[in-house]
Formats: sequence, C-alpha cells, structure tokens
Amino acid sequence: MAIYHIYGDESGKLSGGSEITSFCGYVAHISAWATFAQNWTNARHKWQVPPLHMSRIMFPDSKDDVWKQIKGEWGTLWEKKRDLMLRDFGELIRMSDIDCIGALVDARYFRSLADADPLFKEAHRDPIHMAFHTFVMRGLDRIEVTDKCAPVGIVIDDDHDFSVRAYEQLESLKATFPRVRERVHAISFVNDSSYPGVQAADMIAYEARSIMVKKMTDPDATSELYDNLTFLRTHQPQFYNKKVLDELAATNPLKEQGNAPSCE
Repeated sequence: MAIYHIYGDESGKLSGGSEITSFCGYVAHISAWATFAQNWTNARHKWQVPPLHMSRIMFPDSKDDVWKQIKGEWGTLWEKKRDLMLRDFGELIRMSDIDCIGALVDARYFRSLADADPLFKEAHRDPIHMAFHTFVMRGLDRIEVTDKCAPVGIVIDDDHDFSVRAYEQLESLKATFPRVRERVHAISFVNDSSYPGVQAADMIAYEARSIMVKKMTDPDATSELYDNLTFLRTHQPQFYNKKVLDELAATNPLKEQGNAPSCE
C-alpha cells in the first residue's frame, strides 16, 4: 500500500492551443490526506456546494449545471460569497499538512523552441510532459526530505484525453529514473467528485495558470488565494517561462540526472 499520495490535475490542454499548460497538485502522507478529506467535506457541507471545479466556479454561466444553479440562488451576493468560499477552501489548504508541487509551461514559446531544436523536443516532448515530469520529480523530492523509502501512489483526475498519456509518461520516467521506478508503486485515475485531493489540485492548477498569465506583464503578480494554496509561496509550482525555457534549450536536456537514493 502506498504510504504517500500525490494528487494532481492539469489545466490548459496542449490540444486546445492553450498559451499556458499546467500540471499541479499536492503531496502528503496518507494520514494527512485522511484529515484533509474530512475537513474538505465539512467545508463543502457548510457552504452546501458540489465538488469544487474552478472553471465552473469562475464561469458558471458557460454550462447549465449545478454551479449555474448556485449562482442563481446566491443572486446579487454571488461574487462576494464565491470569493469568500474560495478563501475558506484556500485557507483550509494552507492550514493542512500538504505541499504544493507541479509546473506551468509557456506552451506557445515551448512550441517555438521545439520546432527549432530537435534535441529540445526529444527531451521534453510537449508542455504537458514537461509539467508532469516536474510534478512527479518534485513530489519525490518533497517526500525524500523525511522518507527515502516508503512507496508512493499518484492519483489523477480521470480525464479521457490525458489518462493514457499520463500512464505512458510515468512509464517513461520509470525507465529513465531509478528512483521513480523504485518509489512510485501505483497510478490511479479517479472521479474528482469523490477525491478532495484532486479538487485541491484543480484549484492550484487553475489559479497558478492565472498568476502565470499575469506575470507575463507584471512579474510581481500574486493573489491571496494563490498565497494560501502555496503556503504563503513557500511551496510553489515551477514556472517554465521564456527565460527558463531558454536556459534549458542552451544546456544538454538529456544529461543524466543522478541515481536513486539507497533504501538498503
């Protein structure tokens, strides 16, 4: 049984031509996830809301579903109550023993580099692959601070377009990096409505994309929600902006990244 779980979700599909691609989430010991799940469910009960999904919350009129109904019920207080609700869930994450991980990629600039540099494309494939790679590696980095041997499970939203690719990417990482092969014992694709960890991952994947877009014109951009989701920016996703991508393109992206720590 996996002792640590990493929950993740993506935002900004490559196939949709998104300018920013994100794959983010949270990592914690199973004991912390059990407490988190109960607190999350209690918060949903207080607010009387369905499972959280940021794009539906921010654009409730785009689809005829329960979030559109809630907006109607809240009436003129919709925006005030929505923002207060998101603050509550954000503060819940900040006060929980879970660490933010993941990455966001300037997908448009990534594509321009991949078109010009076959080695860059061979190493990083596409923006989602780069973000998922960082998501897994940073998750293991965080765990290894306190535990170098316990098995790890990855839990991801069951998205039809991404699930097969995520499995293939994990197999590729296992073939390349011994510590991924030794530590990651499971990957699961789940209905996010039953998994608070995936709902939390959706929040940071969405909000981090929003912040990265703002940072393109304002390097100091942030938000109270982003601060809460990242433990006051102590644990933030990696931002692969133009500067960072240029640095990667200027080095050998296929360089060996080291061996796994010994569990003997």
